[in-house]
Amino acid sequence: MSADKEMSIWEHLMELATRLRRVLVVSVIVFLLTLMPTPRHFSDPIQLLTGFFVTGNFTTLSYDIFYRYIIEPSIHMAYTNVVLISGDVFTPFNALLYVSLYFTVLAIVPYLVYEIWAYVRPALYPHEIRAVKKYLIYGVLLFYLGNLYGLGLISRYFLRFLIDISSVLPGVTPIFNIGSVVDTIIQIALWSGVFFEAPVVVAILSELCMLNPWALASYRPVIYAVSLIIIAIFTPDATLISVFLTFLPFAVLLEVGLAYSRKIVKKCPDYAYMRPAGRK
Repeated sequence: MSADKEMSIWEHLMELATRLRRVLVVSVIVFLLTLMPTPRHFSDPIQLLTGFFVTGNFTTLSYDIFYRYIIEPSIHMAYTNVVLISGDVFTPFNALLYVSLYFTVLAIVPYLVYEIWAYVRPALYPHEIRAVKKYLIYGVLLFYLGNLYGLGLISRYFLRFLIDISSVLPGVTPIFNIGSVVDTIIQIALWSGVFFEAPVVVAILSELCMLNPWALASYRPVIYAVSLIIIAIFTPDATLISVFLTFLPFAVLLEVGLAYSRKIVKKCPDYAYMRPAGRK
């Protein structure tokens, strides 16, 4: 264990509460920053204040970015026109908040990882510290890469498919609730970021000699089947398009992780027993 003095359970809980409070404070600050209005409102402060508190004529910069670079390109890719409606009374306001929360999550991920790492590090052995610390930055980068993949590819072609299929059905006009569109895109992006962590998890477990890559590879069909089920449960897509678009990079990254794991475990004491006969 760490050379630091042993703390009581209460002291551990107090430290955890302190770190979570820091994360909460940072999250609130970032969230308020994401609610900043678009620059065009700055020219008239009075209109800005009345728009926010009285008339509701207010758009956040984060939502404008989300709409301009994510929603709008998806709509323009379709072969037919689509109408976005507000739906329920609170839906537009909820969409603004949801987008701001999403950008807040993306912004605080590095700090959240730092606080979690600082909390668990004293309880780890030196070799565990080296193993985890080696891949922390890669885990954060893969989370962002997964979100970019979800936003730029899965969501875009998924929305295009839904819009086009709506226009093909006789008597159907493609009209979508903006809250549903925002919610679907963000869920796809976040879960893509989570599934992109597969090679990091495999690498860390391999560094700790807790994973046999050859044994894991032998269960590949089961792993892929379970992964498809999990992705289907958490991905809001009845057409299975986003399911397979999420599964494909997950499968590729898992295979990359397994290939890298076979090199990592060579230093493990049980390597001779892990490796099948005739395999390197």
